[in-house]
Amino acid sequence: MSASAPLRDPAEIYRRSFAIIRAEADLARFDAASQEVVVRMIHACGMVDLAGDIVVSEGFAAAARAALAAGALV
Repeated sequence: MSASAPLRDPAEIYRRSFAIIRAEADLARFDAASQEVVVRMIHACGMVDLAGDIVVSEGFAAAARAALAAGALV
């Protein structure tokens, strides 16, 4: 597939999008579980610089996952 060909596979679109976010956002200060949630937050708004404004506390990732699983909006 050429670089200019549109992607049609939703899973591939998500994979590439998350890879771009991980490459461009500064996620170093987050633990692995929190990084997963922060990446999804960035994906929802399209702003990689959002990572600099996010502060997490103990239990953040578990609470965020539970909220998303329950249908909470981002």
